[in-house]
Amino acid sequence: MIFQRTENAWHFINKGLESMNYEQYEKAIPKFNKAISLEPHNHVAQLHKGRSLYKIGYYQNALQCFNTILKSDPKNLDALLNQGLTFQKMEKFPQAIVSFKKLLEIDSQNLDALISLGLCFSKLGKNEDALKLIDDALSINPKNPSALYNKSLILGRLNQNSDSLSFLNQAIEEDSNQSARLFEKGQELTKQKKHEKAIRYYTRALEIDNKNIKALVAKGWTLDYAGFSSKDVIHYYDEAIKIDPHYSDAWFNKGLLLDRTRLHKKAIECFDEILSYDPENVRALYCKGASHAALKQFGKGRFCCEAALSIEPKNVFALCTMVWCLQHSKKYEEALKFCDIALEINPNYVYALSYKGKLLFLLKKFSESLEYYEKALKIEPDNQTALFHKFKVEAELENSKKESLVKKFMKF
Repeated sequence: MIFQRTENAWHFINKGLESMNYEQYEKAIPKFNKAISLEPHNHVAQLHKGRSLYKIGYYQNALQCFNTILKSDPKNLDALLNQGLTFQKMEKFPQAIVSFKKLLEIDSQNLDALISLGLCFSKLGKNEDALKLIDDALSINPKNPSALYNKSLILGRLNQNSDSLSFLNQAIEEDSNQSARLFEKGQELTKQKKHEKAIRYYTRALEIDNKNIKALVAKGWTLDYAGFSSKDVIHYYDEAIKIDPHYSDAWFNKGLLLDRTRLHKKAIECFDEILSYDPENVRALYCKGASHAALKQFGKGRFCCEAALSIEPKNVFALCTMVWCLQHSKKYEEALKFCDIALEINPNYVYALSYKGKLLFLLKKFSESLEYYEKALKIEPDNQTALFHKFKVEAELENSKKESLVKKFMKF
């Protein structure tokens, strides 16, 4: 009996949320539509469809989603909040006020509703009423950045410029602190290889503080890992560089991406930027060396690696980049010497073990080559490069045995 796998509404909701995490709102909407076609009364699908439409500026369509929810569930807090925010974006402030007031009748301490209601009153010129609502929000959370920003804005409209500036500075400080905390949480998730969850924290960190350069670079790296286009990824590195032209992590990530996509000359420009303000940056030197070698400029590649090793003789990454350069210029014996130095420093460095296996293979020392691939696989059993080359070595050894047997037979 054959069982067919059925996909329910939640399958498509999760796919839509995945797209939203990567800010692909137009791709998310069809997935929520599919969920709604399977479960027309699924409020979660309607809510996130509405939020996606809101994000791309289709406010009237977004309202229809929130209104659909509120017809069957008039006290749905998420729908009321998003309905109010959409009216607010459309500058329909009286309608927005109605939504926020309904929400506050159910949850009087909802910070988002209090702050948004205050902003609507301010837009209608009722700054004193607005200020009271913002103060109510700050009494619940004195460090809420949105409340602090809006209090600064309203005080400015009341010509209380000194107080306005004070609250603005507090808001900026709290934004920075909150964004930093979200970035740190994202980093923890990245270390755990939970990239889907990490991207949410990086995105939220940037929504709060779009000048958080660490979050910009981390988000770029995660999008790269997820297979997004180079153009989409490099945008985040370039934004970080605009904020801090000497932020090396942004230059490194950009350079490595360009190198991986065979734009080696442009990659070298990135590494040169780092070296212009940090001439002894070892990583920039050996990465530049690898890019030169990829362009078959082996002399320049070697020069960069030697410069890196003159600063840090025991840097295994610089040593292995030298190995890579020498191997590609067919200097296998010399490459082996640098490989051995790396393995003296770190005997369990899988890349060096595997590379030594490759060099021995190229020198037709198949038995020794197999020994090093087996060492690498003992440490990292799923290393695909080592597995692939191990099979090649075993095939060569098998051929050698057959040839040896043929020679013995021929003698008789």
